[in-house]
Amino acid sequence: MIITAIVLATAAALCLALGTHLQRHAVAALPPGLRRRSTWVAGLGLMGLVTVLNVIALGLGPVSIVQPIGAVSLVFAALISRRFFGLRLGAPMLAGIAVTLVGIFAFVATSARFSHELVVSEQSVTWLLDVLVALSLFAGAFSIGSAGHIPRVVMTGIVFGTVAAAVHVLARSVIVAGLPGLVPLEVRWWMLVGAVGLASVAGFWLVQTAYARGPAETVLAGLTVIDPIVAVIIGAAFFGEYTGLTAAATAGLLASAAVGAGGVWMLSRFHPTVLASRAPTGEASVSITEASAASETLQQGTRS
Repeated sequence: MIITAIVLATAAALCLALGTHLQRHAVAALPPGLRRRSTWVAGLGLMGLVTVLNVIALGLGPVSIVQPIGAVSLVFAALISRRFFGLRLGAPMLAGIAVTLVGIFAFVATSARFSHELVVSEQSVTWLLDVLVALSLFAGAFSIGSAGHIPRVVMTGIVFGTVAAAVHVLARSVIVAGLPGLVPLEVRWWMLVGAVGLASVAGFWLVQTAYARGPAETVLAGLTVIDPIVAVIIGAAFFGEYTGLTAAATAGLLASAAVGAGGVWMLSRFHPTVLASRAPTGEASVSITEASAASETLQQGTRS
């Protein structure tokens, strides 16, 4: 089952990279109109497929393995950027991708060694329900506030990491015990389903605002680092999924998380579009012209 979960999570990573680029392109680059709407809808459809694939994968494998595989989307995103947007992926950008991948996969390798079956209780479900509702409100506040690109990415990662932990709990509960009825704990199960939907909508809206304020690769990097870390912390602290963590393992988790965060910082600082915005006016104009030509290539591809 774990192999199937890995395959599904990898397919989801590819859909995530393509869907992220389509939606970021529609939100930040295309003028209003039919082409912008169709591009955004195509991205939305891919995001829906990502959700389906991840839900199935989270039911089949531990969250500590399934969620971090999303980091592969960084590689797919870099290839998409080079092919359709003509971006030059210099050494700092490639180094940022490599550092992010090293950090997240080190986190996976450490956490997976201590993975156990979930222990679900009424108290832990209630706690997770409350956190999802609170995060939905925070995500809404961030969406309409003045927060910058990176804070929005961080908050989105926290929201989606909590959603991933909740989906894992729900999916494993169905696989182990079947679809629940309406006894007290199972009523909370259905309430948790509703809270997952609410948080997903809030996180989805927040990530749209992040696309409008920065590169797609930074969004992907932030999500693929923060999302699994949050999910693993929730699984360990409230559902007993990771027990027996030694001091060395804990230090390793913290160090790998710091490395992954450093990779995200590198991507946010050295992405070609960010460098172009800091370049002299003439150079920036050339970069914008090249990006516009590449955008038309992508539009033609989506119409064909």
